[in-house]
Amino acid sequence: MGPKKGANTGKAAAKAAKKEKQASKAAKKEAAAIKASSKGKSKAAKEEDEEDLDAILDRYRAEMEALAANTVTRLESPPPPRTGALFLPSPSTLSSESNHLYLLFGEHFDGQRATFYPSVLRYDVAKDEWREYKSGTAPAPRSSAAGVAGAGLAEGGGIIIFGGEYASPTQTSFHHYRDMWLFSCKTHSWDRIEFKRGPTGRSGHRMVLWKNYVILFGGFIDVGVKTNYLSDLWVFDMDTFRWHQIEHIDKDRAPGPRSGFSFIPCPEGAVLYGGYRKEYVKGTRPKGMPLDDCWLLRMDGDLSKLKWERRKKVGYAPTLRSGASMTYWASKGVGVLFGGVLDEERDEESMESVFYNDLFMYNPAGNGRWSSLNLKKKKVGGKRRARKAAAMERRDGEDEDIDMDEAQDDGCDNLESTRNPSPSPSPMPLEDDDDDDPQKTVPLTRYNAMLAIVKNTLFIYGGIFETAAPAREYTLDDFVTLNLEKLDRFNHLRGTGIDEMAWAGSDDEDGPDSSATEDEDEQEGEEEDDEDDEDDEEEELNALEDEEEGDDDARAARHAALSQTEKDALRREATKFMGVAKDSGRTEEDVLSTPLPGENLRMFYERTREYWAGMAYNRSGSRGKALRREGFHLASARYDDYRPILDEIQRIQREAELDTAAVAASKRTTLGVVGEGGRNRR
Repeated sequence: MGPKKGANTGKAAAKAAKKEKQASKAAKKEAAAIKASSKGKSKAAKEEDEEDLDAILDRYRAEMEALAANTVTRLESPPPPRTGALFLPSPSTLSSESNHLYLLFGEHFDGQRATFYPSVLRYDVAKDEWREYKSGTAPAPRSSAAGVAGAGLAEGGGIIIFGGEYASPTQTSFHHYRDMWLFSCKTHSWDRIEFKRGPTGRSGHRMVLWKNYVILFGGFIDVGVKTNYLSDLWVFDMDTFRWHQIEHIDKDRAPGPRSGFSFIPCPEGAVLYGGYRKEYVKGTRPKGMPLDDCWLLRMDGDLSKLKWERRKKVGYAPTLRSGASMTYWASKGVGVLFGGVLDEERDEESMESVFYNDLFMYNPAGNGRWSSLNLKKKKVGGKRRARKAAAMERRDGEDEDIDMDEAQDDGCDNLESTRNPSPSPSPMPLEDDDDDDPQKTVPLTRYNAMLAIVKNTLFIYGGIFETAAPAREYTLDDFVTLNLEKLDRFNHLRGTGIDEMAWAGSDDEDGPDSSATEDEDEQEGEEEDDEDDEDDEEEELNALEDEEEGDDDARAARHAALSQTEKDALRREATKFMGVAKDSGRTEEDVLSTPLPGENLRMFYERTREYWAGMAYNRSGSRGKALRREGFHLASARYDDYRPILDEIQRIQREAELDTAAVAASKRTTLGVVGEGGRNRR
């Protein structure tokens, strides 16, 4: 009887300990839930709804139409930081304007909000002066448009632009333009070119002017859940003002879909190099693909004879990269390329980015040839050479004294080895410490910079500079020149000012709403999960999953019974919800209380259980299992409210033939994302 009594006593003690553990765990969960609930409410009061994209554009058009006449303003300071702008040498036929550059449009991201510019800016090289031109009829703000400049495009020279994109300040909705405009360098005014048949709206495409033809290729369309890359070829005839699509070329003998590539004219037609696209493979997440292939588009007055010819790499070519910028050096008939970035996967979870600030030249003559443009080393002369020689002599004398002393101590056997020491690394030349060293003038590494050449001088403006720790993506406003014939040093007309730039975004890799640390109580609570409670929740969730799977036919039948008007309304509501779900400006409470596209009830509840436990506690003050049960029913009711919309989103995604990985990737907004997943990697 004794042993049996002892066993019962031990069992009772174990039960008591288990109950105490459960009570402690429940108390910690309740505290965490209450904290999460109050945190969401306090943040909700600080958030503001974002203005509708169409309303922003309508307001801008109204403001521009209110301008009675064209205006010109001399800027007191350089333009603000930007990327995605057009940077073109002036095509003006007036000798007084031959040293001018035009900077059109562009965007700036400060970590939280994106600003798109409608600006038309002209830089006078001789006077180091910026001017801004405005007119009542002008293109709307945009980024990533394509443009060409030519003396014969308008009286006194002109610039033609097509397409581009505009996004809401938090980049949750996008608009791709399909408009075409002509800017007169004589009147500094815009005229819209109307057309019925032509390219679709797009961004990241490129255009080249060849004789009386404007050639357009590629680009992308961001539809929200997937970025579609294009490979269509269009030619605009300046004599007839009509677009012609070139469709007779076999796609296997032409460049594939891409954006952000280099495109320069040549006597035979145009040369295309590199670019970027994302590949969507079923079962995997979208993967960025930098490209380094080179193609010649052989033009002809008979557009039915156009053809692509792939070119081999000849000479010293750039390494694989995307985001490189190339401009045309007209007086030499070559292209000059600068910068770029390469994103490399170290493993499934991490990405390493390599950024560049090197220069290359491509000569399209013959079969084409690459060459590297390196700054010339500064020659040492006069007094500097004498100082260097004296310093070297002093150092050699000191080394010899030390070696001879060691030889005497060690004996004659070591004397020979002392006189002929083994090779050692050469000392760094004294010029490396020279403030006049040309290498110290090389600009920051970057991608998506703006390049232009006036006569024989290269101009570099802005672009994007990234830092890894903290993770930031700076839009630059530096302005740098280089004499391409001398290649002596870069001249910084305006410094980077990187230390002065404000960053409004989060430095946390997990995004602006994530916290860096967790409370110790929450960590302890996770470590002390009670197995019995988990089993109860698991059984309940499994039962719900079975119920959901069995209800698929019933939901399909209910959808089929809807009228076409009701189906159209549901489709509009689902499309709108997909944009809202990606908005990083939503409050924490809104994020936790709303299912995400692709989430079933189980996933939704597991993500937000603490929030619903807090809501249940605020309502009834219940505890333990009753608290969890009530929280679960609140989550289930909320999910049922959104179920028709979520089902419709699944239908949209199936129709778009998106695989699971692509859909999952599309849920994450690109706002504030630095690196390969960011918006600028398109």
